[in-house]
Amino acid sequence: MKMRIALVPMHVRVGNFEYNWKELNRRFIEALSYNPDILVFPEYCLTGFREWDFSGASLYGEIVERVSKLARENSVYVIFGLLEPYKSCVYNSALLLDRNGEVILKHRKFQEPMKFCTGNTVKTARTEFGKVAIIICGDLYNKRILKWVKRKRPDYIFVPMEYSPDYGELNEDDFKAMSERVKLLNARTFIVNSYPPGGAWVFDGNGDLLAMTRGQKTLIWDEANV
Repeated sequence: MKMRIALVPMHVRVGNFEYNWKELNRRFIEALSYNPDILVFPEYCLTGFREWDFSGASLYGEIVERVSKLARENSVYVIFGLLEPYKSCVYNSALLLDRNGEVILKHRKFQEPMKFCTGNTVKTARTEFGKVAIIICGDLYNKRILKWVKRKRPDYIFVPMEYSPDYGELNEDDFKAMSERVKLLNARTFIVNSYPPGGAWVFDGNGDLLAMTRGQKTLIWDEANV
């Protein structure tokens, strides 16, 4: 069964939940006009993150409830990143919600510096489209992630990202690095970055770039056309 995916590189304001929520809603409604099966938003897209302010983790429950309602009311899958409180620390996490708004997959980021909790496994969820995995941003370059992905063998990998290089726009070296890592993962991979600088990319299992957008433009990918 083929799926249609909307990768949404939305503008994120650090620490401004209400602005981010309005922006996610706006972009969500826009993307629905393309009849997607899955909408994908960036890493901690509703709170942003500034070292070492973990206050956005307190909104975890409210964020899950709100996004679950959007998924359920529109019968779509949603993937998005958020900060997850856990005992005395915080995970950088991403969730997959099904068409009923239920959390069917959670990934906790491996590639984080001190002060974060860090994940130690990659899980998958079965959908009508195949087996799905999520990793987050720098996880793409993590050796332990590679071992887990090879063990789990997902059909598709989704990568919510928040990457703003010091030199501004992502360059050819960035794309080449993405391509090389995706080739090792050996699965079609969908990457969406927060704005600025934004951007979204689709790679096949050989690491070849199939489609991309720059800035805040939503990337619509239809597997039926492959």
